[in-house]
Amino acid sequence: MDTQQASFSLWQKMIQQCLLSLYELPKDKITDPQKFQGYDFVFEFSDATIYFLVNTVVRQANKKEVDSAKVREWRKEVVNELIKRHAQVYHKNDKLVAARSTSIADKKTYFIGLTSLSISHQDEQSGLSSYAVGYEYGSRFFAEDCVLDLDNEQSVLQVFSYQNFADILSQLVTPSDLTTFLDFHRDQLASFSSFKNESTLLKQFLQSPDFHQRAIDVQERLIDNELIDQIELRLRKVSEPNQTVFANALMAEIQKYTRMWYKLFNSVIERYHKAGKPLPRAQIDVLADESMYTYACLVEKILAYRTMDQDSRWNGYVRHEHSYHVFGRHYLIVFYAQDDSSSLSAGDVRSSHQDLLSDLNAQLQDPVMSDLFLLGVEFRPCEDSVNTEVYLDIFHQTGTLIDENTQRLYERLAKLQAQL
Repeated sequence: MDTQQASFSLWQKMIQQCLLSLYELPKDKITDPQKFQGYDFVFEFSDATIYFLVNTVVRQANKKEVDSAKVREWRKEVVNELIKRHAQVYHKNDKLVAARSTSIADKKTYFIGLTSLSISHQDEQSGLSSYAVGYEYGSRFFAEDCVLDLDNEQSVLQVFSYQNFADILSQLVTPSDLTTFLDFHRDQLASFSSFKNESTLLKQFLQSPDFHQRAIDVQERLIDNELIDQIELRLRKVSEPNQTVFANALMAEIQKYTRMWYKLFNSVIERYHKAGKPLPRAQIDVLADESMYTYACLVEKILAYRTMDQDSRWNGYVRHEHSYHVFGRHYLIVFYAQDDSSSLSAGDVRSSHQDLLSDLNAQLQDPVMSDLFLLGVEFRPCEDSVNTEVYLDIFHQTGTLIDENTQRLYERLAKLQAQL
């Protein structure tokens, strides 16, 4: 006997434990006529929308009857059902499909099928019990057992098992990195490339130039606008052939620093909330929509404080970083001075952060940037240990075009400050 489960508790649990919880659309938004109708879950990022179909199946079978051939047969049936559902639901949205085909400014769209297969059996000693079957697919499965419709690459259903997709989310912890991998995965399917399974493909992706291409593209635009001189050496190196060892080491560092960033970022959100001054949701969304590479670069600059000389720590100092995900997003990192009388003391910066961001905006006018963040960094000794705690302040300003007279004023002030 087969049981098609109606409850989505398994999937809701997965969503709550990962980045997707921030982007799940409520029921009233799912029915928006601008969205595809009939999918189980919809997630909307700043530059992409992901539609999910899920298939939770429990098979009743004697434990001795379960072997690899039987599991393969069940997987085939589960996926074929998802493929049929996707085809039916997608074509019911024919008006939206036609409208989107003529739109050149639409968000990227992804269709994901997730499967979960459990075996339930009667045991003489423990009674009725069940266990989840761990499995993946790979290109051969879709070539031989479940043929995907690849005529329209944008409507391809990308299928993953529950366990495998949860692991992917744990390693690609930002919307931008997740969608970059989905592009990579979809390209492999559409080009009939061979890959053993999705875990192997993820490892290949993290080692490949594809993961870093977005950062390189942003830096190329910065060079074109004379905002930086050259592409970072490590980005150039990781994009070269036969750099697997270097790519693995770099990725391990990126993932470690990303975890550090999220701990710091979450503590900031919690501290602001407790103080009754929560960060605006729009700012949280922008910061959460960054790439892991950007997070790593921000954390690197924060950790570099440990190597700074005492004069820099006493007087405070400033570092500038840009987003490696979006051209037009910049970060002014102010390391607060230990000297309370310094212009870079925590108190002075907190009261004058808007002026500092306005100065940065005046410097970045050709072209005008989209988002400017000031990150105030303070290192404090722990009261109960020899460790140091990092406190972060976050201030934001949207980039704006300023008139010529104001621009000349900023330039004159900059010259005066340089003479002091």
